[in-house]
Amino acid sequence: MTASKRTNLVEFLPQPSRPYVRLIQSRLAEIAVFTSVLCAACGHIMIKYGLNAMPSIVDEPFVTRLMTYMFAPRVVLGLLIYGVGTLLWIVAVAKRDISYVYPISALNYVIVVMAGKWVLGESISTGRWLGVLVVMVGVAVLQTSKKDKAK
Repeated sequence: MTASKRTNLVEFLPQPSRPYVRLIQSRLAEIAVFTSVLCAACGHIMIKYGLNAMPSIVDEPFVTRLMTYMFAPRVVLGLLIYGVGTLLWIVAVAKRDISYVYPISALNYVIVVMAGKWVLGESISTGRWLGVLVVMVGVAVLQTSKKDKAK
């Protein structure tokens, strides 16, 4: 198929007429990056949750331990969720400059610490909470600076 035929076919495809469809298309990179961060954090938490639920196998050979960990259902689910996040990250990076989207990925630290506290019951020190606050402020400062244009 020649380039002109492809162009003609595109003209006949239905164009989005609903405002929310146009909004989603215009914000696809932002939706992808924030969903990617959320998936990465959820994947990490699910992997940890799966490992916490496993019986202790420290006396087993390393390869046996690794295989047991890798095929635990919750660990596999965590890896799949993380994989979806990776695919969304590719979409985000394809649409925006890496210097714009990468700082947003620092929110992963914030989400993981909060989930560690409230989902896994971990004890979080004051210094760690202060670090989370610094990350949040840093991301906000970076994102309020001049934004890049879509590619």
